[in-house]
Amino acid sequence: MKLSRLLVFLITLLWVIVFVATLYTVVSSTRDYLRRSMQAHAQDTATSLGLSITQSRSFNDPVTIELMTSAIFDRGYFSEIQVSKVNGGAPIFRKHVDIAAEGVPGWFMTAFTLPTPRMSAVVMDGWRKAGMVEVESHPGHAYQEMWDIAKRSFWVLLAIAVVSLLAVVFVLRLALRPLDDMERQAGDIAKRKFTILDKLPWARELHRISIALNSMCHSVEGMLKEQTELADRMRRKAYVDEVTGLMNRNDFNEQLTHLIGEPLKLDSGVVGVVRIHGFTEYNQREGRAAGDTLLKRAAVLLQETCKGYSGSLAAKLDGPEFALVVPDIADTDVPKLGDALMHAFSELEGMPRTEHSVMSHAGFAYYRYHEDASFGKVMSTAAQALAVAQARGTPAWHLQLEAQSEQYTAMAVEINGLFKVGLPQERVVLQYQPVIACQAANAPWHYACEASIRILASDGTVVRAGAFIATARRLGALQLVDKVVTEKLIQRIAAYGPVKGGAAALNLSLESVLDASFVDWLFAALNARREVARHIIIEVPEHALVSHLDTVKAVLNRLRQTGVRLSIDRFGQNTSTLGILRGMEVDYIKIDGGYTRGVVESTDKQFFIQALVGIAHGLGIKVIIEYIESEAELNVVKSLMVDGAQGYFIGRPE
Repeated sequence: MKLSRLLVFLITLLWVIVFVATLYTVVSSTRDYLRRSMQAHAQDTATSLGLSITQSRSFNDPVTIELMTSAIFDRGYFSEIQVSKVNGGAPIFRKHVDIAAEGVPGWFMTAFTLPTPRMSAVVMDGWRKAGMVEVESHPGHAYQEMWDIAKRSFWVLLAIAVVSLLAVVFVLRLALRPLDDMERQAGDIAKRKFTILDKLPWARELHRISIALNSMCHSVEGMLKEQTELADRMRRKAYVDEVTGLMNRNDFNEQLTHLIGEPLKLDSGVVGVVRIHGFTEYNQREGRAAGDTLLKRAAVLLQETCKGYSGSLAAKLDGPEFALVVPDIADTDVPKLGDALMHAFSELEGMPRTEHSVMSHAGFAYYRYHEDASFGKVMSTAAQALAVAQARGTPAWHLQLEAQSEQYTAMAVEINGLFKVGLPQERVVLQYQPVIACQAANAPWHYACEASIRILASDGTVVRAGAFIATARRLGALQLVDKVVTEKLIQRIAAYGPVKGGAAALNLSLESVLDASFVDWLFAALNARREVARHIIIEVPEHALVSHLDTVKAVLNRLRQTGVRLSIDRFGQNTSTLGILRGMEVDYIKIDGGYTRGVVESTDKQFFIQALVGIAHGLGIKVIIEYIESEAELNVVKSLMVDGAQGYFIGRPE
């Protein structure tokens, strides 16, 4: 209950008690006054009638006594008057009327009973007592007067109570209104929104609290901002090229090595190397500043070309060389990429062309996962393709393809057929890879596993996601894949309960997140099964935030209403997301596996992970790290205060 309502309730209860007590006191006092008045009136009447009979010497005259008694009784103030002989003799005359009060409720007379006093006086005959006069008051008029006073008091007290209560409610709301603002401010702090109260309350205590809350907001926001900027600077220094802002060679080598070793992230794709011919002469002729400007523009053109490909990477290598990785692209789509790249880089060309003119060449190596794949082999293939392109003289690109096995070709044909018929659910299998808690304080852990899709081939072979994601993307079927996975996960939890006793993470593609009809379907499916939704974590890739921040935030905020939890996958690939994280209402972030490989030896990676954990924990976000493949790596990330870990060392998908 709100404080204002509690105070109003208590004050109202107090006023009801005061109201009832005051009204009761007024009526009781009036009753006591009327009782005394009736008693005095009855005594005076008895005395007066006794004297009148004594002086008239008509004690033995019943007619005279009746006339005198009736004259007094008929005024209506008495219920009975009796004149009798002394010493309990028989009544000479008696007149009586039943007690009644017009317009007075019976419950009122029962609650406030008025005693009817019976007073007496002696009738003398000389010096001898001749008789007795007894007078009993009639309470009807007293009841009517007491009822009128009670009604007037009730309405007067009620009017005073209502007016005063309204005044108190108004004053309380005016005084306590800042509490609502402070409550919202505290809620915003929990949601990582650091709002400031511009209008401070006039009440001294609340004024001080508001100032303290504002100061806390400034301090916490400043601390998180400094921590974020420090982590960003350190990461840029270690992994970002100073001139172009792209990832440097070290980061590219680590990222590509990680992707090549993980078929779930890169089962197939293209790796390219772009070299700007004539840059050395241009740099000497125009100066270093002009050379840096050229490289910056080349970086922008490379990023714009890769923007349309989900999960792509762009890097600056040594000198005038750039590199790119486009995962899940079909080999038939590489010519389109090459033409687009050459068209974009034509902006840098010097005309007319000479042997020293600035022009661009690109070499592409098409990669498919196999056991003996390595970073060196892929880059060597790309370098050979680049040499072929450079040998042509003019700006050109060249693609070096690996020979495809008959088994791979047959599998590709079968997968194409499956998507064309709508990906039957019976051909889809979900595997779950466990996530364990790294800190004792996290137990019990509620992030239990990650759900991964597999397809059953006609021969019963389990086909991993990397083998068909590129096909699904080319056919525009990623939404279909996500829909089938969601349906099977909901059915699994509804039938058997939470997977591995906790929540299961469900990865959504960027294409699905941007598809309004898919989001509507997903919201309806989760909202209809809220008891299931609370055991599901929706994961979106980090690059989705970089390219479509507002849309993704709106989608996540909508899905949160169903009870699901939210996570950002492959976090840390882009430095800009460190700042974005402060405005995101997510429960988890999953650090990209590129930071896991070599973390035991790399102090830069350890520092970045530790800084990221500090930032996330300051925002109330738990941190998961993936691709843990040894006990040494697990021990290191535990020491960095990571909340959860996932990888083959912990458990394979099953």
